[in-house]
Amino acid sequence: MKRQTVMIVDDNPTNIELLSESLGDDYEMVFATSGAEALELIRADKPDLILLDVMMPGMDGYQLCAVLKGDPATRDIPIIFVTAMCQEEDEIRGLELGAIDYVTKPISPHIVRARVRNHLELKRYRDLLESLSSAADRAKKEFLRAISHELRTPLTPILGMTDLVLTSEEDDDKRKYLSLVQKAALKLLGIIEDLIETSRLEGEGTNVESVPFTLKPFLDAVLGELEPVAAGKGLDLRLTLEPGLPAAIESDQGLLRRLLTMVLGNALKFTQKGEVALEVACREGNPEQQLCFSVLDTGVGIAPEDLERIFLDFTQSDGSVTRPFPGLGLGLGIARRITELLGGKIWAEPRPGGGSIFRVEFPLRVPAGLKVAP
Repeated sequence: MKRQTVMIVDDNPTNIELLSESLGDDYEMVFATSGAEALELIRADKPDLILLDVMMPGMDGYQLCAVLKGDPATRDIPIIFVTAMCQEEDEIRGLELGAIDYVTKPISPHIVRARVRNHLELKRYRDLLESLSSAADRAKKEFLRAISHELRTPLTPILGMTDLVLTSEEDDDKRKYLSLVQKAALKLLGIIEDLIETSRLEGEGTNVESVPFTLKPFLDAVLGELEPVAAGKGLDLRLTLEPGLPAAIESDQGLLRRLLTMVLGNALKFTQKGEVALEVACREGNPEQQLCFSVLDTGVGIAPEDLERIFLDFTQSDGSVTRPFPGLGLGLGIARRITELLGGKIWAEPRPGGGSIFRVEFPLRVPAGLKVAP
């Protein structure tokens, strides 16, 4: 097994020698006598742990720690401060910057050895868990991709032959039974399509294309596709556009249509009476203006503890086997992924008076030559 690497950063060679002797021959050792030198070495080859002196000329230990913790490539390296300062505020400052521990001077070899060993053991287990998690995630994606396509293939002739027989069958009882088969197959196809969409969005090949299109006709078309569902349940489906919205925007029209269809379809699914509404507005953001879509419903609502959990895969607010709204719980997970691809964010909140509100917002892009009204 490859030995773990410990870097010692101290401007005093005597301290470096003491720390090195404390650790013995159990680790690969790297030394630096300044913050700048340490930073250069770390970026070339990351150590497993850093013993970092606080008081150094030029870039001190606090500054080096802040730089390392601010860089995604180095933020996970454990840092133990080595210092003669023993005031509580000094320790708090270091821990707030991201250090995991302190060793005080004069140096005790037994304490140094024990703390380095313990933290490196924790890092070894953390790295192992991350590796296992990545492997499991890859296996899950491959499984979803393979099983989804394998399930969709036999469904195509089932649906095709069912349609063919329904067009020629005159016996009402047989037509009724065939219609049940058709509905079940279509429901299964919808689940499979969600699985395929989930694996596709998690893959490397999803490209976002930003093209201009007119907003109002686009939204009318999205709601038009869902109007039969709303009418079948006796629900009002309405669209409200804030005055001053641009006539056209730039975005990935296909992804945005899929996103809004997912969120609106979810609202229709969990609403038995009342309305589902789509409200579109602009709001000031930092640093740029945001386009906001709000989907409001008068449905069953969401428990406060489930407001974030529902955007995870295979999750519904009601996780019981006997829940009244069946499904795999993939729709909102797909909506979250699409929102992230569009550079935005999605969240849910309770609607005053009952029901839920789902909000999606991302940076507003207006085609050249068009201005957003104040």
